[in-house]
Amino acid sequence: MGSQIIFFVLLSIFLQTRNIAQKYHLIREEKTWQEAQSYCREKHTDLISGMKQLQDGELEEVMNSADGKTYFGLFRDTWRWSDGSSFSFRHWNKWSINEGPNSGRCAVAGIDDEGRWKTDSCDQKKPFICYNAS
Repeated sequence: MGSQIIFFVLLSIFLQTRNIAQKYHLIREEKTWQEAQSYCREKHTDLISGMKQLQDGELEEVMNSADGKTYFGLFRDTWRWSDGSSFSFRHWNKWSINEGPNSGRCAVAGIDDEGRWKTDSCDQKKPFICYNAS
């Protein structure tokens, strides 16, 4: 009886850990921003979006595993998040200030820029990060 309880406790911990690890998904297949958004919405929830996710340490680990720039859920009609949440925080790369945040229509981030954002054409094909809602 005691060994069964220990087994179920360990199984529960394993399943919870596995679920946490699956919150963010780095998709290495390169797509345009709109293709990436559609893919994420079809297979997961959406592209990563909003401050809460960007401050998540687990997401930082996923972004660090990417080889280069990745799309996330920020785009410009006026700048807004893919999931519709408000956009007040700014984390632009200092070189993007010279280019101006209006030089591209979609935002990318990469480990080589210490996670700072840059603008790029939405038609460029890049890896991207999706999330699953809890």
